[in-house]
Amino acid sequence: MSSLYYPDGRAEFGTNSFPFLPSPAWSGLAGSAGSAGSVPIAGRIGQLAGPHTVLQSRDWDRVQTALGRRTHRFRGPGWSALVIEESNTLGRIWYLPYGPVANDVVALEAALTSLGEAAKKARVAWVRIEPMVSDGSEQMRAPGLRSELLELGAREAPRDIQPRRSRWLDLTQGEDAILAAMTGTNRNLWRRHQDKGLSIECSRDPGDVEELISLNRAGAERKGFVAHDADYLRTVARTLLARDSGRVYLTRYEGQVVASAFVYDSASTRIFAHAGMKPEFRKLRPNQPMIAQAVLDAAERGAKIADLFGIAPTDSPHHPWAGFTQFKRSFGGRDVEFAGTWDLPVSVPRYAAYRSMRSGRGMAQGMAGALRGLFRG
Repeated sequence: MSSLYYPDGRAEFGTNSFPFLPSPAWSGLAGSAGSAGSVPIAGRIGQLAGPHTVLQSRDWDRVQTALGRRTHRFRGPGWSALVIEESNTLGRIWYLPYGPVANDVVALEAALTSLGEAAKKARVAWVRIEPMVSDGSEQMRAPGLRSELLELGAREAPRDIQPRRSRWLDLTQGEDAILAAMTGTNRNLWRRHQDKGLSIECSRDPGDVEELISLNRAGAERKGFVAHDADYLRTVARTLLARDSGRVYLTRYEGQVVASAFVYDSASTRIFAHAGMKPEFRKLRPNQPMIAQAVLDAAERGAKIADLFGIAPTDSPHHPWAGFTQFKRSFGGRDVEFAGTWDLPVSVPRYAAYRSMRSGRGMAQGMAGALRGLFRG
C-alpha cells in the first residue's frame, strides 16, 4: 500500500495510505512558459459548481477497494460522503478526501452530525474531512466555510491532505477562449508541437502508466523526492481507465516517451494528478502541448473544470511548489481556495494523544505504556 507523500517526502502516518497530493514530478515540468500574468477569463469560475471530484465518486470507492481498503458510503438530504477507513497506532480513523459534499451549510451540519454518530458506533478515533459546499451554482468560499466548521466543533488538522489551493480552468467557454487564456508561449507550443517532431497520445491502456512510473522513478532518484508507489499507480490506472474515469497522456519524440501525465475524470472535473518529463528533452517543451491538449480534450468530454491540482499560496514565492505553481498559472484560469483538512474528534483521549504526538510532545518511549489503556476501550 502506498503512502500519501508530501513534497518533503514525509507521510502523515507511517502506515497510512491516503490519496494523493500533486506528484513531485510536476516540478520537473515547470519549464519556462512565458509570463503567466493575471489572465482574465470572464470571471465565471466562481459561479461554477464543484468540484464534483472523482475523489468522492463510486469509481474512487472502487479504487480503494482494489487497494484492499475498507470504505463506507453515507448519504442524507443534500449531502453525500465517501469514507476511507485508515489506521495507525492510535486506532482507526475515517478520512473523506474532498468530502463530504453538501448543498449548503444546513446539509453540512447534518452530514457532520451523522458522520460523528456513525464513527462513534464504529469506535473510530476521529473523522478527517475536507468539505465541499456548493449550492449547484457557486462554491462556498473558504473563509466562510472555515468559520462554519469551527462553530460545528471541527478542529483544523495539523496538515492538509489534499491541496488547500488549486488552479481551476473554466472549460465552458469554448476552445478559442480556453487557448486565449493561456500564455502566447503555451498556445504556440501546442499549435507547433508537430513541427518539432513531437506527438501526443491519449491512452486508456493501463499499461501505459508504466511510462509515467519510469519518469517519476528517474525524477525521484535525480531530485531526492519520494515517488508515488508504482503498484498504487497501476491499481488506480486499471480501475479508473476501465471505468472511463481517467486518461494517460504520452508525448513522444523519435519514438520514445519524453513526457507523461495521468488525469482523473468525474462528470464535471478533470484533475491533473501526476506528471513527469525527461529533463534532457526540456528544450523541446514536450510538457506544455501535452497539458494543453488534455485541457482541450476535457472540454470536449463535457467537463466544466480543469483542476491543475495544487498550488502554492500567492504570497509565498519561496514555497516548495512556487516553480510549478507559476507553470500551472501559464495555462490561464484562476486560483481557488478550499477550507483545507479538518478533524472531528470522536474519542477525545485518543485525539488528544494524536495531537500531542503530532506536535512533538509525548514522544518519549514511556508514552506507549501510558496510552495503552486508552486504546482498549
